[in-house]
Amino acid sequence: MKMKLIYFLSLLVFLVGCSQNGELSSSSEVNKVNIVPPTEHKSKSIQLVRTTDKKMALTFNGLAEENTMHKILDELDTVNVKATFFVPGNRLAEDPSLVEEIIERGHTVHNNTLNHALMDQYSYEQTFLEMELANKVFREKLDFQPKYIRSRTGDSTLNMELAAAQLGMKVIGYTINPQDRNMQSADEIANYVDKFSTRGGIIQLNTYINPSVVDSIALIHQNASKKGFKLTTMEDLISSSTTNKTAEELLGTDTLSLNLHYENVEPNLFYSKKTDKKEVALTFDDYAGDATTSAILDILKQYHIKSTFFLIGRAAELNPNLAKLIIDDGHEVASHSFNHLDVTQMDPAALQEDIIMADQALAEAIQDIPLRYFRPSQGIIDEESAKVITATGIDVIAMYDVASFDWDTSLSAQDIYQRVMERTKPGSVIVMHVLDGKNNIEALPLIIEDLLNQGYEFKMMSEWVSETISVKED
Repeated sequence: MKMKLIYFLSLLVFLVGCSQNGELSSSSEVNKVNIVPPTEHKSKSIQLVRTTDKKMALTFNGLAEENTMHKILDELDTVNVKATFFVPGNRLAEDPSLVEEIIERGHTVHNNTLNHALMDQYSYEQTFLEMELANKVFREKLDFQPKYIRSRTGDSTLNMELAAAQLGMKVIGYTINPQDRNMQSADEIANYVDKFSTRGGIIQLNTYINPSVVDSIALIHQNASKKGFKLTTMEDLISSSTTNKTAEELLGTDTLSLNLHYENVEPNLFYSKKTDKKEVALTFDDYAGDATTSAILDILKQYHIKSTFFLIGRAAELNPNLAKLIIDDGHEVASHSFNHLDVTQMDPAALQEDIIMADQALAEAIQDIPLRYFRPSQGIIDEESAKVITATGIDVIAMYDVASFDWDTSLSAQDIYQRVMERTKPGSVIVMHVLDGKNNIEALPLIIEDLLNQGYEFKMMSEWVSETISVKED
């Protein structure tokens, strides 16, 4: 109750001040706001934009004093980057000409709440007022209705998402937040952004806390350019967004399902192909960041090789863009579980639920139905878990006969290469990994070139599995 009273008093103080300056019509603006009750519909916070374009939105919270803002704008002009600024309504009311200059320089502005508030303890009514009263300032001072809303920290709340839905707005979070309020140097801020750079990423900086943010802009741009990323506005990033159908829409009736009557199920475990032909299947497990994934895909593209990727559902859910990138490059995607646990140690119902969640996460990530192949974590499987997995509707438990051990940081690229070459034979399924901080990227070209020189062809697992099924049917 005390917090609520303080909140409304602060609103009234602000509105009276605005009234005296002629910036709002009266101190009774709170009473003029029609608070629309929430429904079940909410505007889920956007933490990452679904796109395979190499773009990231550069965004700023708050409105610093004029001198700092001019430094920020001048730096953005120097590197020719347009950004999005989330501006508190009270600061817009105080200094509309500064916000107008941001827009005149080609940037976009949106709602940062009325009082630049921490929203986590606000009721729905308080949240709605913070958002709509700020919108009112934007309409009166800029003749503009913001489409996007962000809290002071960039974190969302259920009440924000419910209110945004009623106001026709989208809540914007962040993918990359270097926490510049901790007063890091420009280099430290830029290095943090560089480390987590990814397609569709939203970078969040503050205008008013750490002076080093000004100097970090050129460094962030420099690092992004080296990796081929474009820094842009939220509008431009969202305009490049791909279709986002839900798992239910994509899968329809073609879904995996719980089935604990698995005793008589006959699993199809595929380790390698019986053949004398010089052909291998090069496969990849797990999930990594943008830089590692892109590097592996670039190597495969260089040698015109298509592969099968067994992806972790939980990771694909957090960053679906990389799974979609794999598909768009002509590779195929299958399940490596949702939580990457030892399947032999899981309760049957929990294991099946994990399999189903992975299938749904992968479907949403690639916007298609993934292969119904499953590769267990660490390659560990037993007869019962194989039956449990197959009973959900999985077609093939895709194993391998050549383990690269490229996840082992003690192995050099040469060690990994030698291990693979010593074990590979016609029909081998080779498993490598999409993991950051390993020697897999350096080892991959060595393996590919040696196999190509020996006359090997590279196949996707689906090619071999379909041949096996055809033989069985004949």
